[in-house]
Amino acid sequence: MATLLNIRLALNGEIGVATDGETTPWSTTVRNNAISDGYAALYRMGVWRTVKQDYPTVEGQTVYATCAARRLNRLELLDSSSNVVSRPEGFLEPDGSGTIQLILRSGCAAGYTLRVYGWTAYKSSFTGDSDTDDLEAEHWRIPRLKAKAILYRQQLALFARYGERQAVAPEMNLTIDQVLGLVATAEREWAEETKALANQRPRVGQMRSLS
Repeated sequence: MATLLNIRLALNGEIGVATDGETTPWSTTVRNNAISDGYAALYRMGVWRTVKQDYPTVEGQTVYATCAARRLNRLELLDSSSNVVSRPEGFLEPDGSGTIQLILRSGCAAGYTLRVYGWTAYKSSFTGDSDTDDLEAEHWRIPRLKAKAILYRQQLALFARYGERQAVAPEMNLTIDQVLGLVATAEREWAEETKALANQRPRVGQMRSLS
């Protein structure tokens, strides 16, 4: 796992920020937000973190609260020796209070373990520089590429705002076409690497052990 600070320092190298305290053209907060958006984009591209969650069963209970998964692979009912005795059917549903609950189509007997296999989003909300992500190290550059594209796209926005363009354009070393090229290159590289990673991951409905 990488801390937000380490992620941002690596991003600084990608976008040519010499010192982390620089505020122009991107403040620390802006770079942090771009990193969060880069991680959030993984889910939309089909890159999901695997989840395995256990619930003790209650006689006849069909609603199990606060499920970590956002997409289901399968459910297993285990006995005290961890043998699979059945594979119940169920689905996920928002509870109206901001959390996801698991709902079984029929209740189970008590004394078993209900095991949920599924997927959820990678972490995209960081509370501070020491906070860590949950993405595998070999894939750390992928959300950074998206963050890079987001930051370059912000520079395009400066060209689109007359007052900002009048203020900053004369001092900028890049033309609008060059900035467009930087955005396009970063977006293309991000899309290629993300799609390649998504194709390596199990998709919804596949029977693959996530243990």
